[in-house]
Amino acid sequence: MVTGEAAYSTLSPVQAAVGIAACGLRPEIPKDCQPNLRYIMTKCWNNTPSKRPKFSDILAILLQPYNNN
Repeated sequence: MVTGEAAYSTLSPVQAAVGIAACGLRPEIPKDCQPNLRYIMTKCWNNTPSKRPKFSDILAILLQPYNNN
């Protein structure tokens, strides 16, 4: 989504599913990714559902003005 490329495009669907579920495989986040998007992605990838952000928290982060400093 951030890079414009399909995640895990080099893997079969089964390989991707096993990698994600069993090995914690996650897409690489580009170095130039906005910090707020990086934060949201890494929090949403938490293996414990209760530790993932609520949608209202995600929305609040996304609605913050973009600071390009």
